[in-house]
Amino acid sequence: MEWLNFGSSDHRTIVLLLAVGAGVGEGEFVNRAQVIDGLTGKPLSGEATARVRVIPDQTFDCTDVFGKVFNDVNRNGMQDAGEDGLPGVRVVTATGLEATTDAYGRFHITCAITPNEDRGSNFVLKLDDRTLPSGFRMSSDQVQIKRATRGKALKFDFGASIHRVVAIDLSDAAFEPGKTEIRVQWRPRLDLLLAELRKAPSVLRLSYVGDTEDAGLVEQRMQAIKRQLTKAWDAKKDGYVLAIEPEVFWRRGGSPKRLDGRMPGSR
Repeated sequence: MEWLNFGSSDHRTIVLLLAVGAGVGEGEFVNRAQVIDGLTGKPLSGEATARVRVIPDQTFDCTDVFGKVFNDVNRNGMQDAGEDGLPGVRVVTATGLEATTDAYGRFHITCAITPNEDRGSNFVLKLDDRTLPSGFRMSSDQVQIKRATRGKALKFDFGASIHRVVAIDLSDAAFEPGKTEIRVQWRPRLDLLLAELRKAPSVLRLSYVGDTEDAGLVEQRMQAIKRQLTKAWDAKKDGYVLAIEPEVFWRRGGSPKRLDGRMPGSR
């Protein structure tokens, strides 16, 4: 508050200068000014307002994100000597920001997030595996989460490599009737499958060809086989984490049960 003395016929112009202090948080603020009679408390002028928006500083408050997508030849999740970057691969943030790697596999997102002033914020970055070169699959986590702090950059690295694919085809004939257990004569095949997977890092493509069986039973069978193989697989002993890609095909183009629960042709 400022005290000024002037006569009733005087005309004065008052100009105010606002300086935003370091303790002011982000957001929109309205500053108000009015001349008040010091004796009566009555207003002598209208109320002037000025709207001020305090925004983060891109140098000191924002967090830049950078990193690389590389050909992880030895599939250890780290870029070693001789492992080149992969160009043209897209990474996406949780808010929809995108970046595409350059000729050396590098990417950079400027001011990707403004973290919470007091405690920081989690930042999520995902690699779009559809943009990987043909035959490549992730050797590191596809979705990575790191803690962002104001003014500090975050580095994300994604590894991908050409994987050996081992496939097994299943059908109703391989299971006990109406059950999720493999028939006795087919059980040794699972041991042969595991032995093949241990020869070199591989991706297991688990395919089921359905015909007249119930779709729910097919799903239960796929989950049962996946659990059985995962339980038998020891990532530490066998040298790598086994990735299993399940897929179901129907001979007639779809499950025999319709969405309304009735069989085709029923009334």
